[in-house]
Amino acid sequence: MDFEPKLMLEGTGALLLGASPTRLPEDRVEQCKAALVQAEQRAADSEQLFKEGVLAKVEVEACFLRIVQRKKELADAMVEVAQGRVDATAKAFSARGATQADLDATNADLKADQTAAGAASAAWDKAQLDAAVLDLQRKQKLYSEGVGSKHEVQVAEDRVALLSGGGRFEIRNQKSEGEESNIAPATVATPDPR
Repeated sequence: MDFEPKLMLEGTGALLLGASPTRLPEDRVEQCKAALVQAEQRAADSEQLFKEGVLAKVEVEACFLRIVQRKKELADAMVEVAQGRVDATAKAFSARGATQADLDATNADLKADQTAAGAASAAWDKAQLDAAVLDLQRKQKLYSEGVGSKHEVQVAEDRVALLSGGGRFEIRNQKSEGEESNIAPATVATPDPR
């Protein structure tokens, strides 16, 4: 018994032809705000599930990392909207439809949004690096206890090195219990350009 399934692609003719739907920057801001609220709710829920013993701490940390990522995405979207406003005001100014004060105000808003986006980007970079270092410490501990593999440690070290923008990192575990690990950048030999 053969039958053809119904295609569920109604209203996507433009997508099938290769054209992308036009998304306004304001729509992206709203979408990013909704994603941020959702990420915050998930993080709160996951924290409660961690306290109840249902989720692992790593999963909760991933939820909080996602909040920082969503904040960065929102800040970037707000810069895009502000840039669009500056462009529109500049066009209106050149057509004598806007004043210099209007142009200055939109430029000031853009600068403030760019500053906020820079701070959000720095927070995202720091959060990623912190998460990678914590992951590396966990992988090294598992390896030292004979549970993890050397490859997992090397992958984690490479991720820390990539995120830090430097060479390989070594985390030296202290022999005594209860002491924190020290993070120190290892020296990296630069490859010969020949």
